[in-house]
Amino acid sequence: MTKLMEWLTAAVLILGPWSAVVTNTVQNEFTRKYFYEILFLPVFLVAVFGVVSVAIIAYRVYTFNDCKEASEELQRQIKEAKADLAKKGLKLD
Repeated sequence: MTKLMEWLTAAVLILGPWSAVVTNTVQNEFTRKYFYEILFLPVFLVAVFGVVSVAIIAYRVYTFNDCKEASEELQRQIKEAKADLAKKGLKLD
C-alpha cells in the first residue's frame, strides 16, 4: 500500500462518519450532545498534526549528528584543490 493510499484511507475513515454526523444523517443522543465537538474535529486533528510535525522536526534538528571527521576531510580537500589550482596559475582569494 502506498503512502497516498494510507492517507486516503485514513481521510475516508475519518471524514465519512464526520460528514454523516454533520449532515444529520446519523442522529442519536451522543451526536446531539457532542455535535459542536464533532463539528470541529477536523480542525482539531489538523492542529494536532501540525504540533506533532513541529515536535518531530525540532527533535531531529536537536539530535542532528556533527561529523567532525568529514568536516576535517572536506577542509583538507579544499586546501588540496586550492593548491592544485594555484599551481596551474589560478589566483584565489
